[in-house]
Amino acid sequence: MSFLANLVKGCPLFLEIYDEEVEEVIQACEVATFKRGEHIIHQGEESSDIAIILDGCADVIIKDQFGKMKVITQLVKGDLFGELVLINETKRTADIVAKEETNILIISYENFYSFYKDNPKVFALMVLNVTRMVTQRLKSANGIINNLSHEVQELKNELHKKAS
Repeated sequence: MSFLANLVKGCPLFLEIYDEEVEEVIQACEVATFKRGEHIIHQGEESSDIAIILDGCADVIIKDQFGKMKVITQLVKGDLFGELVLINETKRTADIVAKEETNILIISYENFYSFYKDNPKVFALMVLNVTRMVTQRLKSANGIINNLSHEVQELKNELHKKAS
């Protein structure tokens, strides 16, 4: 197994995929290196690639309606990003900025979907794995929304009591 395949093997995208199949997927991929503070992705730009952090780390930053930048999470080794392009969302929804020198594996949309014809089993597993990751992120976001809703309701109740 190649050095690169060993780096990505633990990524959830490759769950239940054999080593030789991982090698097959990454053959047509490229590796890109970003220096500390360098943008990997700009919010709003068009792109059709997905990527995996090989080493290093990066912040996911969004701009709110007032133009204020906010770090919403950090990506580390093995994390996948850009997966929304697989469901036809080509506009990037956040900035991703390297916190230190960071290497990423870039998987083009065409490379990903070539497995639909060339190796349907691998394609199905990768789609299933992306679905699992998106589902987990949605569950996490729902938990955050529920907590915030509860906090807002408590604040409203406090304001109502003070106003009475």
